[in-house]
Amino acid sequence: MTDEQLEAMRHDAYWSSLARAFHGAQERRPHVLRAVAYAVRRSLTPGSLSEPGVVLYATRISLWGRWFIWLVVVFLTAYRPSFWYPGMAEALVLPILQLLVNGLVHYRLRKQRPITQRLLLLLSASDVAQITFAVLILGGYSSFAFVAFYPALGLFAVLFPSLSATLGWTSVAALLYIAACLWSGAGLSLDRGQEMVLVGRVAMMYVVAVGIGMIVRFERLRWQSALSREQQLLNDRIELSQQIHDTTAQTASMINLGLHRAKALAAESQPELRSALDATAELTRSAMWEMRGPIDAGHIVEGRELGRVLWSHCATFERITGIPAVLTQSGTEPDLPTAVRSQLFAIAHNALTNAFLHGDPGRVDVGLSFTNDRIRLSVADDGIGLPDDYARRGRGMRGMVDDAEDMGGTLKVDGAGSGGGTTITCVVPLEGREGGI
Repeated sequence: MTDEQLEAMRHDAYWSSLARAFHGAQERRPHVLRAVAYAVRRSLTPGSLSEPGVVLYATRISLWGRWFIWLVVVFLTAYRPSFWYPGMAEALVLPILQLLVNGLVHYRLRKQRPITQRLLLLLSASDVAQITFAVLILGGYSSFAFVAFYPALGLFAVLFPSLSATLGWTSVAALLYIAACLWSGAGLSLDRGQEMVLVGRVAMMYVVAVGIGMIVRFERLRWQSALSREQQLLNDRIELSQQIHDTTAQTASMINLGLHRAKALAAESQPELRSALDATAELTRSAMWEMRGPIDAGHIVEGRELGRVLWSHCATFERITGIPAVLTQSGTEPDLPTAVRSQLFAIAHNALTNAFLHGDPGRVDVGLSFTNDRIRLSVADDGIGLPDDYARRGRGMRGMVDDAEDMGGTLKVDGAGSGGGTTITCVVPLEGREGGI
């Protein structure tokens, strides 16, 4: 093979390798772009979106602050119209823009629309744009409007805890403010050292944004740690309820079956033995029912709906006590916090227990109603009624009242001591109780 042929082969191999590298880069480019886009979205995704209560509270507070600022701007505009008209007619843009943005956010909150990442970014962008515009029309460096950058950047740090996102957004605001100061008014006077003051103002933007972001991140870590401990306690409670079901409850059930068998074998000539067996069987049934409380409460902790758990609880009540118990539910159950479902379940369980132990009923009716503004739980029996001093007996009734008050609701007892049955009703307001744990 000649030298010319070898050189041609090397030349072809070189250009072939370049072509393969180019095509490989072309193939990898979509993956790289997707990775970059994902990283940007992740840095801008508010970690607080997983905490709806925090986001909703921060959005409401900032919205009322924006409405207050809007009212101040409208008042100043109407109070001294000669101050801005006709020389600064563009000042009307600020209250109009604020009205549109505030109205949009207020409408979404009133309609209970979800707070999305785009909405939060829109609010932050609107704040920076309005503040920059105010700096421009009010004289640039000499304008006091730059102070509004600090709470706006602080709010961004609260809703977007990512340090890179906070630094990036603060840099955008700082660049816009510097440009407004240089372009508007008389610019900067180097003889007076105004550039040093400007650097100090910009540096304070970073200090405020990063400082608030660090505090928020620290508090969020503490909250997540507490949430993790609470979740571990809930898991332990679920495991305990399962252990009770698998061991103690099963043993009590077997004992109850043995007692019924012993009663069947006892002769009529042994009334004392039968009486003792009857009393023991009654105690066993009471113990079996009491154990169903923590067992079914574990289903609440697992995340099951209140109506579903109460339906199963009523069926178990009828199977253990022999007293028919019927659940009637109306309305659609919303996504209630675990604490609210647990407390409502505890009230229903205690009311069923009182009916079983003290009411001697022939039937128990449980009602569960969901409307737009409240939850109504009722337990009614046709027994002899509770004694007149029921409120001072034991902790069951006191516990039901405490649970109702803790949820911001009320508990009412009708028919106690009347001999015509008893109805226990709990009404809880529904506003602000959707979601969460």
